[in-house]
Amino acid sequence: MKAQISKSLIESIIRNQNTQYIESTNEKVNSLLSYCVDELSKKTAFISLDNVILQPMNELITGAFTDNSSFVYFLGIDNAQLEINTLSATQFWKKFKERVIFAWQNRNSKKKKKKKKKDKVEDKKKTTDFNPEKYNLYTLCEDLQNTLASNLCVTSIVYRENNRLRIVGKDDFGSSVQIIIYPVFTDGEIYKYFVDRKKGFIKINNDMRVTALESKVNSVGESFIDIIKVFNVLYYNANRVLPNQIFIESLLCNCPNELFSDNVYESFIKVLNYLAMADVKNFKSIVNPDKDIFVDQLCGNSAYGYKKMINKLLDIKND
Repeated sequence: MKAQISKSLIESIIRNQNTQYIESTNEKVNSLLSYCVDELSKKTAFISLDNVILQPMNELITGAFTDNSSFVYFLGIDNAQLEINTLSATQFWKKFKERVIFAWQNRNSKKKKKKKKKDKVEDKKKTTDFNPEKYNLYTLCEDLQNTLASNLCVTSIVYRENNRLRIVGKDDFGSSVQIIIYPVFTDGEIYKYFVDRKKGFIKINNDMRVTALESKVNSVGESFIDIIKVFNVLYYNANRVLPNQIFIESLLCNCPNELFSDNVYESFIKVLNYLAMADVKNFKSIVNPDKDIFVDQLCGNSAYGYKKMINKLLDIKND
């Protein structure tokens, strides 16, 4: 099967990168988070500049940034007590849910009693002081949201979505720019992202990811990063969303080295034709080498989007 696509399109994708803007935005985010963490350290003993690290994620790691990319970061926190409190809070909500189910099943017989209990809980909540034993990741996110908002322009908005913060502000960062921050826990080289709906952590070995990427670049050259960028753009145009970066990096790292050269256009055509014929479901994740890319949850649910991209690319004809 011979795939055809415009060479000028591939070259324009590679050229389209405002490195100065990306570096400037990175510096702004670093300065903002450093200041906010320092401010919060005066109010709580759980975080300080000594136990927090800001780690760029997604395509910021490789530099395969596109016009549709967001600036995504992990705010890594090394604090065992905060982690324990977060897990305890999860157990509380699990028990709370069980109590709600029981109360609903017995609503007819205990209606008056429940109402009285609810009023007491509300009164108690109003008079309860700060309790460090109940300070958890979600409390921290709320405090961080307030601190960020107070140090940005009034036109900027800081959204809090569970334990994810999203900043939108053209006066602070530029039009159509999103800054996304995931407060996570650190355990050595492992980042531990807490997912409430699963009642536990997703563990990400970012060092393993970086090592795999560096190894591939050392073997095939810097043009490998350009290929990632090309696939990012074409995936977006096929699906209107950027691909999971661990998935796209794993996909390309599994491709044979001989497909890559300094000529990015020729490399792209070879890689595309190879992927069209390969059984990619057996490709391995670069962060979980024992797992296939369509099985590893860190690669996201990418099967449908990948097939849609490949099918669309193979139908493209030169003008």
